[in-house]
Parts: sequence; C-alpha cells; structure tokens
Amino acid sequence: MPSVDVIIPCYRYADFLAESVGSVLATEGCDVRVLILDDASPDHTPAVAEALRKADSRVEYVRHATNRGHIATYNEGLAWARAECLLLLSADDFVTPGALARAAQLMQAHPEVSLVYGPYLSVEEGKPRPEMPSADLDAAHTIYDARRFFALNRFINPVHTSTAVVRTAIQQRVGGYRAELTHSGDQEMWLRLALHGSVARIDRPQGVWRQHGSNMSSYYYEQMLRDIDQRRLMFDTVFGYPEAAAFADMEAPMRLGLAMAAVRHASQPFDQGDVVGARAMMAQAAGISPAVRRTRLWWLQRAKLAMGPRAWQAVRPVVTKRLGLSLGRFVAPIERPDAVQDAG
Repeated sequence: MPSVDVIIPCYRYADFLAESVGSVLATEGCDVRVLILDDASPDHTPAVAEALRKADSRVEYVRHATNRGHIATYNEGLAWARAECLLLLSADDFVTPGALARAAQLMQAHPEVSLVYGPYLSVEEGKPRPEMPSADLDAAHTIYDARRFFALNRFINPVHTSTAVVRTAIQQRVGGYRAELTHSGDQEMWLRLALHGSVARIDRPQGVWRQHGSNMSSYYYEQMLRDIDQRRLMFDTVFGYPEAAAFADMEAPMRLGLAMAAVRHASQPFDQGDVVGARAMMAQAAGISPAVRRTRLWWLQRAKLAMGPRAWQAVRPVVTKRLGLSLGRFVAPIERPDAVQDAG
C-alpha cells in the first residue's frame, strides 16, 4: 500500500486536535503516520497529544520548549517525513474519508505528479455540518501541467492546505517554506512544486476547513494591504527560480490578476466608509501592475471613490443592472463546484 506521513502543527488548538488526528488514523487503503508538533501551546495540548500518542503507535508527539512560529514548525515536520507522500494538516482542520488513499494511489499511478489537491468543505461551530463524501477511491481527476496550474493561480490560491498531498521526494528536492513568506508561503510552495511535476485535482472533497474566530488565516481589512504585498513578494520569489524561466510570459498576467484582486478588495474598506483605506488598496494595485488601470474594474472603483460611499449605495442597483457588472465577476472563483469550495 502507499504510505502517507501527516504533519499536524498545533498551537492553541487542543480542542480540535483529536478530530484532526482521528480523521487521519481512520484512513484505509494506505499506511499513515502522524507527527503532532506542539509549538509551545499554552492550552491543554500536551494532555490531548499524549493521550493520542499512547492510544496509537502511529502517532508521534514533539513539544517545543518555546514558540518557534509556524514556518519553522512546518519545516521541522517536512524534515521528519519519509513516506511516499506527505500532508501538512492544521490541527483545527481534518481530512475527509478516503482522501489520503485517493491522493496516494493517484500519485502511484502517475509518477510525474508532485501535488494532489481537491475541493474542501467548511464547518462552523454551531451550524449543521455538511455531508461527508464516501471513502470510495474511484473519483474523477484532472492533471495540470505547470502552465495550466500557474493560470489557475492568477486570481486566487486554488489549493486549500487541508487537501494538499505532496510527493515527499519532490518536497525534499524543492526544500521547505520560506521564512519571509509568512502569509503566502502555501501558494508559493504549490507553484514551486508545479515547476518540478504535474499537479492533480481530485473531483471530490479532500479536506475540511474549520471556521472559527482564532483561525490564523482570518484577517481584518486593515491587514489586506500586507496580505496583498505578501502575494506580490510570492510572485517575485516564484519567478526568480531558474525553472520558472520557461513561464516568464505568464508573470505579467498573474501580476495583473493580483492587482485586480487588490482593486476588488478595496470595496471592503470603502463599504465601511474608509475611503482612505480604499485608495491605499487601489494605489497598491497600480504598483503591482500598471495595466490594471485599463480594466473596467479599476474605473468602476474609481467612480465609486469619486461618488463616496453614501452616493454609491444609492445608485449601486441601477449601475450594476445597467452595466451588467458586479465586482465579483471580475475576479471569479476558479473551478468552484456547487456546495464545495476551493481555497480562496
């Protein structure tokens, strides 16, 4: 059977850890190991992790004496992995039935594939959970070469970390996460892996993202400038690799896509009355790609800024109906099946 090593970094997620680990240990059709990396959590993570380790020999547990941060913790886990495939799984997320076996068997059938991912489901405390997919291994898939996968990353990050199963040998070849990319390291890693092999997408939910108030990926709009800047730095990094020279023609379109996303994000501070914040986001977008100034999205946002929030709300229904426009249409989600989400 194929083998998968699952690294579970944990910081203050003790209440979610058992479900995360349990979803991995329930896997059939492949051999699994789990490493819980406790980054000096101040909660009861040690008690939960020790109980999980004692209950199943496939579970290992390491606790840091001091907090090292998520990038260093991720890379520690990557260095531990020795199975054919690996998954870096946040302790507040979990995998769907059959997910690891589907990904691992697909990698065995296609040695050229470096990364396998799929749609994800989301759960929120206090709300009904979505129905989990069956553990059946027979699921349709699509394989992208590097150029097609880069195109998918033009507007959004299409890969949620809870679904990203990586071929360990290629992970070791490309190295770990970059310390300077604290908020865009995942997407940079997916693109880096795509430079060394094909990327496969399984057409079935592969992971579950738990939404709660302490998610590391939860941002207020005031932090969006930093987030967009991190993605710009991510593109700087990716297109600086020698292997990316063959895809140099894709850099400008991808930067334009990021700039359009920044313009779209400008709506959030604007709708809350923060015109200064919206203008700052627009200025950042123009700095990423001057070509964004020639898009309809740019001019619509400029018109909104000229009118101000109150006047815009009054005319918005008429304008959007007349022009057939909505801001979301310009940065449409890619490959987003009904009732299932890709990463945003």
